[in-house]
Amino acid sequence: MIKPTFVCGLVAIAAVVAASGEDFPLTFRTIPAKDVMSFPGGSGTYGQLELARPAKLRKEPKAMSRHPLYGVCRDLPTGPSFLYRVDESKGDGKGYDQLIVDINQNGDLTDDPVCTRAVLPSDRRTGSMEQMLFGPFQAPAEKAIAGGRPQVFAQVYLFNRQLLTSGRSVPGMTIGQLVLKAGWYLDTTVTVDGLKQKVGVFDGDGNLHLGDVSRSQTYTNRTEVSWYFRSGDTLLVDADGSDGFENDAFQSKAYPFGPLLYLGGKAYKVALAPDCKSLSVEPWTEPLAEVALKPQGDEVRTVTLAWQQPGGQWQLLRPEVTAGKVMVPPGDYRIYACSLAGSSAQRDQVMVSGMQRVPQTPVSIAAGQANTIECGGPLEIKVTAAKTRAITQLMLGEDAGDAKTDSDSELRINANVIGAGGEIYSTFQKGTGFRLQPPKPTFKITQAGKMVANGNLEFG
Repeated sequence: MIKPTFVCGLVAIAAVVAASGEDFPLTFRTIPAKDVMSFPGGSGTYGQLELARPAKLRKEPKAMSRHPLYGVCRDLPTGPSFLYRVDESKGDGKGYDQLIVDINQNGDLTDDPVCTRAVLPSDRRTGSMEQMLFGPFQAPAEKAIAGGRPQVFAQVYLFNRQLLTSGRSVPGMTIGQLVLKAGWYLDTTVTVDGLKQKVGVFDGDGNLHLGDVSRSQTYTNRTEVSWYFRSGDTLLVDADGSDGFENDAFQSKAYPFGPLLYLGGKAYKVALAPDCKSLSVEPWTEPLAEVALKPQGDEVRTVTLAWQQPGGQWQLLRPEVTAGKVMVPPGDYRIYACSLAGSSAQRDQVMVSGMQRVPQTPVSIAAGQANTIECGGPLEIKVTAAKTRAITQLMLGEDAGDAKTDSDSELRINANVIGAGGEIYSTFQKGTGFRLQPPKPTFKITQAGKMVANGNLEFG
């Protein structure tokens, strides 16, 4: 399961740092089922739920359902994978309540434990969607890390279940989605420069080992080029002294895994030991450049930058924002994510967060000169509208030629909130702790001065 390119590079860094930095012993921790999906630092690994049996599945126990669902979770298209099957233990149509994950990755589901669902208050079921949590699935003993056996949980979403009994399902149809998320992490207490801070390392991509740097992926849809970063591992920082790693609207305790981490506003060089038993931390002694976030940097709460590395690779970096400025190593950068908070009274505060999915021309940052990166406000709302086939036709795979009248189509209205750096904001929260959503924006459609339709736009 080890990725040679980056883990070997990490080991080399650790060997160098260990000579001059201080090593802090790491302790293995597990995460309760009720907290695992909200734990900060990575969304895990995704796979689809389908009727088709994966080609690499060699053996499985007899299924009780007429429609067992299968899939594969991968952290990279060509990398290690986890096969799985969801079944109905009481028979067809009685409800999916069992999951087997090929946790030892041998293509055989008969030697893996059968897990039943964990009943949680967060589980929900509507007419079209069902959400369930299974686990934990524990790694084999030979995969133990820092004295503990890594474990994952599986969140299952069924959103096309009605098609299984309609007679219109086909083997390649997606019935739902499965997310594997880690239920473990390592932590330690770091003492540097008079600062005492709890720091952790989290298996953000849910592949049962540590040391993964998030890698960028670029894809083209017709003529539009986009990019994103696959899940990597995460560095955790208990910045508010709560003695834990809780989630919040700004993901303020989770940082991209890499050689640079900000503690108490200062930059430190960090490295995970090859055996994952300790974390080395020392002050960052290389030059840093000051960067002003424009044009309204005082509203920026967090910013995630992509730092260009040799060989065309990129390293995600989340520097600490102070008075609209950040300090980063010199180099070429792109903005990747940004979150903003309003400056009005607490009861009216609103936060927004977004991402830049279109790769921009890198900005060159140098020490000792004036550097700026554009992001945040003022925000622009761009509205588009297009007629498309009704969603029920798309789900059932009906031919485009079947939509011959306006009643067979839908007018889809999309509103993008765009920042100064071209980033698109899709999360909007308000209230104490930013736990509430503001009212949904409304729209009106007029023709010749007369309103012909109105409604609400959905967030996300």
